[in-house]
Amino acid sequence: MKNRFAAIFFALAAVIFAFPSVSSAGSAHNMSGFAWSSTIGWISFNCTNDSSCATADYGVNKDADGTLNGYAWSSNVGWIQFSGLSSFPTGGGTSAVNAQMSGSSLIGWVKAVAADGNGWDGWIALSGTGYGVTLSGTAFTGYAWGSDTVGWISWNCLSDSSCGAASYAVSLSGDASLDITSGGSTIVGSSSVPYGTIPTFQWTLTTLPVGTTCAVSKTSSGGTAFTTISGITSSGSASGDPLTEGPYTFQIQCMNGGSTLVTKTASFTVASQPPGFDLGPSETAFIQFLNAGEATSQQKSIFVSAFGGFSNPVTISITGFPAAPASTTFSYSLGGSAFSANPPSVVISSPYSSGTTLKIRVTRVSGAPAFTGNFTVTLTGTAAGASADTKDIVLTPTTFVPAFQEF
Repeated sequence: MKNRFAAIFFALAAVIFAFPSVSSAGSAHNMSGFAWSSTIGWISFNCTNDSSCATADYGVNKDADGTLNGYAWSSNVGWIQFSGLSSFPTGGGTSAVNAQMSGSSLIGWVKAVAADGNGWDGWIALSGTGYGVTLSGTAFTGYAWGSDTVGWISWNCLSDSSCGAASYAVSLSGDASLDITSGGSTIVGSSSVPYGTIPTFQWTLTTLPVGTTCAVSKTSSGGTAFTTISGITSSGSASGDPLTEGPYTFQIQCMNGGSTLVTKTASFTVASQPPGFDLGPSETAFIQFLNAGEATSQQKSIFVSAFGGFSNPVTISITGFPAAPASTTFSYSLGGSAFSANPPSVVISSPYSSGTTLKIRVTRVSGAPAFTGNFTVTLTGTAAGASADTKDIVLTPTTFVPAFQEF
């Protein structure tokens, strides 16, 4: 063994000088960190690990299709090549291919190039029967095997429970983060986000490998529905819908070549809906002129819906009066009152089932232009201990079409 390593070291000097520039640049490769062999020591996957890029630019890259290429470096056995190899050896459970991802596992072979003609073959299997290297998040774990000379290669201190003595790992570069804000302030981690808050989802992607795509999704149940935002390839943001009561957890997950590189979560809790009421959605009130002078719209019913235990009286008033066309006047009957340009308010008390009514009358002088267009009348409900709510009634002309019916 001693003579074998002597031959290796003499060959190594020639190999070093034969690679004045192994590849483009260490910072351009997306794999970094160290692996460990109890036989040959540390194996560096990127020149940025030891600030040696000015002397020898090297690194290993995982491409979008899952193939690995480039060079790693060992001060004991020299350059370890990750692509462009052929005439692979055989071994139990191994794959006769260049280094590549298969799902979350590495398969294939790499080679210490200084071994050629120096008493050993230099081949290192990334997986085989009973061993292998897998990607979990952005870090690789497990063992590769390099025969008697190289031995077992640990890709993560977690693999051999040595992190307390030496923390190391081979990992993919890049990261992703997810923040959820309202009004420019984060709500992540809050236990009392106000009911009805409209969230903004902001994601930041940092130097993720080419071909990586991310998705933001809701992983919690209940609350406001959320449609997954997928196909994310750069930093950005999107708005969500008003949040209802409950705990929320959202996730950003980034994938590359079938492997999960990053999974981050952001959680918060939305408080229960405060006591209050609403008047319901906007409605259309049709009006039909059968003669030139005057017409009254269909009657619309307005009901109060309370929530959160609310029971105070609600005052309903007309607060939005549309501008009438020339030679035309509007008048209103709220709650059955006489038609007036500004009718009195109506107070509705719990249990609110009676509601109130609204009719709109349009009066035109002789020769006035035809009554066309839509006109919006706004009702506002106010009550102690609750936010005001509005409801629009859209006055819409309709044309009477005579129809023949046989009885």
